[in-house]
This record gives sequence, structure tokens and C-alpha cells, in this order.
Amino acid sequence: MVRALLLFLLLAALGIGSRVALPIEEVEVVGLRHLSAEAVQQITGLRPGQPWLWAWPYRLEPLRQNPWVKSAVLERPAPGRLRIVLEERSPVAHLVQKQRRYGLSPEGVLLPDAPAKGPFLEGRGEVPIADLLALVAIFPQAERIRYDVGGYQVLGPSLNVWGRNVSELQDWVQTRKMGRSDAKTLQPDVLSGSRIYVYSWGVSARR
Repeated sequence: MVRALLLFLLLAALGIGSRVALPIEEVEVVGLRHLSAEAVQQITGLRPGQPWLWAWPYRLEPLRQNPWVKSAVLERPAPGRLRIVLEERSPVAHLVQKQRRYGLSPEGVLLPDAPAKGPFLEGRGEVPIADLLALVAIFPQAERIRYDVGGYQVLGPSLNVWGRNVSELQDWVQTRKMGRSDAKTLQPDVLSGSRIYVYSWGVSARR
């Protein structure tokens, strides 16, 4: 009993000592783009003055739940110092839902309060994220992409094209890049100022 009591007292003393004797002196956050160092410290609870020995990687789990955070790693470069290495997501397009603007990352994650970067996505009903990401990649010059149950419209400088699905639009782009003059292509003077309609059987233009 005496030994158990002494062991308990020793462990209690070590626990208290670890909280007081070696506090966190510095928290460095690397890789910030959208988030701030203050926000990261608030989310994780890792701040100067907190016990350094009790700063375990599990403290980053709430941070990893943030949609802006792609990955987060905790490092201990020296006693009393912590380094949090972040990889944040970046938007490739943006949209508005319920009067709030979101960015859309390449992984298909919606990023709240993102800057207006990339084409603006708009439409009705459920957002077809995978198709929209594919269109962003296919049309790097796009400024606006509209979607509905009938298909997709892509707008940009000297660009106004509609297609029923992504694959047909992609085939049309590849055909133009190859410079072919078959039934799926139109001359540049016809393309200018016209809306192009892409179908599986060919292409039409309307002013």
C-alpha cells in the first residue's frame, strides 16, 4: 500500500511538473494561406503557456476537420517549441449557396468564405461537383459555367458553348485542338459572337 501510494504521488508530481516546468514558449504555423495563426491556435488549444509535454498530435484533429485544411502535422523542433505544418486547399472555382460564397477545391470540397477565384458556377438543383471540376479543367479560359438538368453552358472571352454532358464538350475541345474540319467543327468566323451547341452528331451555332 505504501509503495502504491508513493508511486501515485510520484506520478502526480510528474504530471503537475510537466504542466508547469516546461510550458510552450512558441507555436510556429507554416503553410498559412486562408487561415490565421491565431485561428489555428484557438482550434487546437496549442498556445504559449500550455504544457509542451502534453502537446500530442491528436490535438490537431479538430483542425483537420476544417474544410480549408488538406493536411496538418505537428513537429517539436526544440523543447518548448512547436511547429504546425499545414497544407491548405485552394479554390479553382467559386459559387454562392444560401447567400454565402464558397470556393470549390480540386478535391471537390466546398470552402466557406473563399475569394472569387476561377469561374463562377451557377445553376439549379444539386451541384454536380465532379462534372463542374472536369469542365473547369477542360475550359481554363471559362469565366462562368451554368448547369441545369438539360446540360452545361460555358462562357468566357469569345466563348459561349453549350453541351448536354461533359464527354461531348470534351470531345469538341479535343477536335478543335486537333484542327480537324469534320462535322464537329466550325470555322473561327462562325464561332465569334455565336452560341455553339455541341451534340453527339455534330455542332450548330446560333447568334
